Amino acid sequence: MSMEEKREIRYRKIWRMLKPALKARWYYWPIFIIFSSLLGVLAVAEPYIYGSIVDSIIEIAGLSMTVSDGFKVILPFLLIWGGLVIFETSFTAVYMYISWYFGNWILMDFLQELFGRILGLDVERFKSEKSGEMLRRFDNAWNSVWHITYNSSKTYLEAITRFGAALVVGLYIDWRLTIVALVPIPLIVVIGALQLQASAKHQHGVNKMWEKITGVVGDAYSNIATVKSFSKELSLVKRFKAMYTSSWKYQMKVNRLWATVEAGYGAIYISGRLLIFGFGTWFVLQGATTLGTMIMFLGFANFLFGSVQMIMGTLPTVSKSLVELDRVLKDWNEVPEIRERKDAIGLKKVSGRVVFNKVTFGYDDTRQVLKKISFIIPDGQMFAIVGESGAGKSTLAQMMLRYHDPNKGSITIDGHDIRNLKLKSLRSNVGFVMQENLLFHDSVINNIRLAKPSASMKEVETAARRAQAHNFIKKLPGGYKSIVGERGVKLSGGEKQRIALARVFLENPPILVLDEATSALDSKTEHALQTALKEAMKGRTSLVIAHRLSTVMEADQIIVMDKGRIVAQGTHEELVKESGLYREYWTIQAGGYV
Repeated sequence: MSMEEKREIRYRKIWRMLKPALKARWYYWPIFIIFSSLLGVLAVAEPYIYGSIVDSIIEIAGLSMTVSDGFKVILPFLLIWGGLVIFETSFTAVYMYISWYFGNWILMDFLQELFGRILGLDVERFKSEKSGEMLRRFDNAWNSVWHITYNSSKTYLEAITRFGAALVVGLYIDWRLTIVALVPIPLIVVIGALQLQASAKHQHGVNKMWEKITGVVGDAYSNIATVKSFSKELSLVKRFKAMYTSSWKYQMKVNRLWATVEAGYGAIYISGRLLIFGFGTWFVLQGATTLGTMIMFLGFANFLFGSVQMIMGTLPTVSKSLVELDRVLKDWNEVPEIRERKDAIGLKKVSGRVVFNKVTFGYDDTRQVLKKISFIIPDGQMFAIVGESGAGKSTLAQMMLRYHDPNKGSITIDGHDIRNLKLKSLRSNVGFVMQENLLFHDSVINNIRLAKPSASMKEVETAARRAQAHNFIKKLPGGYKSIVGERGVKLSGGEKQRIALARVFLENPPILVLDEATSALDSKTEHALQTALKEAMKGRTSLVIAHRLSTVMEADQIIVMDKGRIVAQGTHEELVKESGLYREYWTIQAGGYV
């Protein structure tokens, strides 16, 4: 497949991406056509008037009229001219406002859809790509859609109607000078098209480089504590400088192409005016046309050349915009593996019976994380999972919310395969607290209310008390209105964990999944919270992952995992008596801590 064919396919995909948003606001286009047509006529009328004034002055001078009488002849033209200027200015202002309004509507529709699609991507996608790079593409798409919609709704329509009006009036007044004025235009179009084709290829690579820079900056911001602890500020700045230098040098190659084109446009524009002036002078001296007509055509040249130049001058921006939209196509078109089926159902009156049936999962063919995992959690019981790091415990917990689907086997809740459930229904019935809980850059109360936006202050406080978070929240400068900082950076690990637990308590789901939910707490707080958790787990199905065995001793069943397999299952007392991994863990922890 040739480069031209590939480019055409990409442009079709970009059009399909933009089409729904543009189609939804189709009724703006007749308004734009009316406004641009009026502005085209008003613009062309201006050189027609001052050309007529010149001819009138020459005629008046030949009749030896007084200044006063001569000015009376000219005055109506001047008044009409002034009126046209007022009308044109007013229409332009309204047209610009409507174009902005239209552009923002299109932008909102498009970005809302794009944002939703990106948020719907698989969790693994966010783990494998820097958030800064994805954010850069989103931001570039934002600017690109704005440039394309604004240029198409105003710049291009206005240029086309002005060109058309100047061409029609010009042919009517003097077809010969019109043809002379059209001579340079094909050259402008050919040069612009060739340069557009040449630059598009390079711009794609440049944009990829800019995305990588944003990814590095985003990583540094997100991990600022690590950067400072290893004194890596200077090395990161040097890396940024090296990447930026490489990127802008590449970008300058593209920009040089357009600088050359701009200079060429200027030369062609001046040459065109010289042609009109030269041929016009010849026709005037022959008596084939008037001086006013020649001056009129010099004005028409502004619209003939200027309109084409206006379109060609925006091509660098449009070219760059198309490349940037091409970069976001993979986010737009990617179909996530984890998605709802068309016939998905919602959970009702959940009892909480969870069954893992021969669940096998691996991120790829060479790395299997879970191998034929089978167990049943009767509704209302607490099951715990223990094992070494890397045994597959967290992956198993995440599968309860369909962050991953089994390669083989199934997971059911009350007899329903979770792959047949609506994602919102599943996740609202399974409360999940992770080992690392990142908060939004917002107030404490809004972070807790994430689980239930309509919750009253009393409900929020009750949930915070149950999570042993109320006391430290009240001591914050703004209490529940305190801003926690990006990713909760203003709070300690234990404080973040308690706010995450408060969210779950507020949501009050029938099933709880706690992945090392108390690992960041001090012993005193953990003890108090364990009491609250025991109370919260009563009558609720719970799956608890823990390294500290003291936190899961009272579980109804404890599952011991090793290298993706279940190697033992039983109560604490049963497992301690057996000679195996659990007994080994208990001996080490009891000897080390008791």
